[in-house]
Amino acid sequence: MRELPYLLVILVLVALLLRLDFVFYMIYVVGGVWLLARWATPRSMDRLTVQRSFVSHAFLGETIPVRLELLNRTRLLMPWLRVHESLPPDLASTAQISRVYTLRPREEVSITYDLHCQRRGVYPIGPLQLTSGDVFGFAAVQSRGEAVQYLTVYPRIIPLVGLALPSRLPFGVLASPQRLFEDPARLRGVRPYQAGDSQRRIHWKASAHSDSLLVKQLAPAISLESTILLNLRGAEYERQRRHDASEWAIVLAASLAAYLESQRQAVGLAVHGVDALAVSALQAPPRPGRPHLMKVLELLARAELIDSDDPFVAWARRTAASLGWGATVIAVTPNGDEATCQGLHALARAGLNVVMAVVEPYGRFAVVQERARRLGFSAHLLASEDDLERLQALSIARTPVFRGVAP
Repeated sequence: MRELPYLLVILVLVALLLRLDFVFYMIYVVGGVWLLARWATPRSMDRLTVQRSFVSHAFLGETIPVRLELLNRTRLLMPWLRVHESLPPDLASTAQISRVYTLRPREEVSITYDLHCQRRGVYPIGPLQLTSGDVFGFAAVQSRGEAVQYLTVYPRIIPLVGLALPSRLPFGVLASPQRLFEDPARLRGVRPYQAGDSQRRIHWKASAHSDSLLVKQLAPAISLESTILLNLRGAEYERQRRHDASEWAIVLAASLAAYLESQRQAVGLAVHGVDALAVSALQAPPRPGRPHLMKVLELLARAELIDSDDPFVAWARRTAASLGWGATVIAVTPNGDEATCQGLHALARAGLNVVMAVVEPYGRFAVVQERARRLGFSAHLLASEDDLERLQALSIARTPVFRGVAP
């Protein structure tokens, strides 16, 4: 109330002229309340502690509880506090939470709600807007906003058992008849020590039991790095299937990455798309291990379609230039037209093991497969989960068994 100071001055003049005690009393009370409100309202707002706590990363189908904690750290009463929290409509049943509280001195209030992770992506939680004031409206209304936090929902992962891919491609730690590559994690037995054997190969526990030196026999295996190239260029998808096919491409890339990591492979990712947070390029170099897989899944959660004039094959050639000879490149793309095949042929000629996975339905895909075979790489139609299951069934039927090595 901007007019109140002028009103108090007028009352003081009236009280001095008429010498009325009740007017002086009214001036004392109203002026005191006005000064207290002007001082206490901003102080209480500044010392209000707000904390939002929740798990910032989640898998599809999970329910994430969110807890808002408000603490009045002063010895002053907050007559009213309006809390307005904005929520992502894809995760919450309501688009906002709006409530009003009265906070006593040192009082803490908790607000809880749930977010249902039904779609992959990066979702802003907030902003949280706080508004407070006094009962009489003497002080200006105080507003305060809290920073937005983000919830990352990983894409869906389809468990894979095996893939019917050329045996020379290192999908997983593959058993191999060549003893040039041996996996130290695949122990298949022991043998007597021979002159020239490394001490690192000695099985000390078994040697202690048998009173003779025994050397570990390792199963031969091949392990090379793999990189997934995901095409999210919107112009290369059919307009009617653009959303569904691109989401399926992300699910396929996430499933392949999880499968390769489960086989102790170094897996990398490069996405020809846009980062929803605009933090960095959607690329991760090939690395093994679960923490790296989570980083790959986070990049896939943030990936969106890109509106670019740069074709996928030109981008793929630049991206794959840093890969070592013999690395596996899995190109997840909406179509297998001649331009795409010619671009992947250049990667195959550069010494890379190229596999093309087409994610949109194709009428005569046998023609694409034959074209790819002649150009030195393999092509697979993976437009649905049924196609993926058929590929796994074919892989199980063709899995080789080497002597002394379980398939």
